[in-house]
Amino acid sequence: MERASAHKLIHIHLTVSSNSVAYAKYVINNYIGLASRKQDLSFHAYCLDGRSAKKMLADPQVERVVTIEKDGGSMGHAKAIEAAIGNFHFGCVNVISDTDVCILRQSWDSVLLEELCGANGVGVFATQYEGIGGFSSGNVQRQQYKNKPSATWMAVSPNCDLSKLSVLPDKGTNIYIGNPDLSELYQLPMGYYLEKDVGWQVPAYLEENGVSYRVLDLVKPSEENAIALRGCGDYHDEFQWGGEPFLAHQRGSMKHRFKIDRLSAGFYNACERHMGDCEWFIEPDRSDRLAACFQDVFRNLIWPLKWVKRQILRK
Repeated sequence: MERASAHKLIHIHLTVSSNSVAYAKYVINNYIGLASRKQDLSFHAYCLDGRSAKKMLADPQVERVVTIEKDGGSMGHAKAIEAAIGNFHFGCVNVISDTDVCILRQSWDSVLLEELCGANGVGVFATQYEGIGGFSSGNVQRQQYKNKPSATWMAVSPNCDLSKLSVLPDKGTNIYIGNPDLSELYQLPMGYYLEKDVGWQVPAYLEENGVSYRVLDLVKPSEENAIALRGCGDYHDEFQWGGEPFLAHQRGSMKHRFKIDRLSAGFYNACERHMGDCEWFIEPDRSDRLAACFQDVFRNLIWPLKWVKRQILRK
């Protein structure tokens, strides 16, 4: 479903699941609240289930709602991103965005337009993946590509064509980094393996199509130059531009309950302390908290049953 609207300059494409509806509502307010040109924003939701689609259809701030064929996990996420790319608005800036990012820079849209449409503009301005030896990446030899745009948050210029980009994962196979060309392309050492997770095709597509890019600086909360997320766990990511926080990424919106689970509450507390008091901040509503209570009761009941089952199977 698409609502009629005036021409917008920046189109933001969100992947939404039943667990991330509250995240989506928050980040929409977040984008609007810190924008300098609020009237130029348009939001599109790519829903992985019927519940999230129903909720997004009821949100007047969402211009387009697309329901993705039922397919959870990374495959569902990838299909949502591909649907978003297929709905990019020609001649406009398009942003692929996870729902659990939080914009931290006032007038972020002005920064975006300068990086993409200014005199030295590039085709893609985006986040990047954690380096080798990081909190989540570890020191294993199978890694995602490094130092290049990721689809966690990716802003695309009006003149950049990503229409033929596939981002579907292929976790059954890896690419062996066996020569200097592959090492340079994926920014991984020789002898490593590229993990073919969502968007593993991005580096090759950008190179083959001559697409220029810039990536935000990734700072972990435990690093000395962390600002907004200082003191949080390294599960989260802070992205800076010009030495200032631009956005943060909680991670795990399909699993962690918005501002209810401790990990999520701590992340948003840190982001909101950095932003200062904003009238658009939202909290989980009564139905969210009630659903969480039922989930907790169910988990507490089911865990002992699973334990008993494991003991029986061991005998």
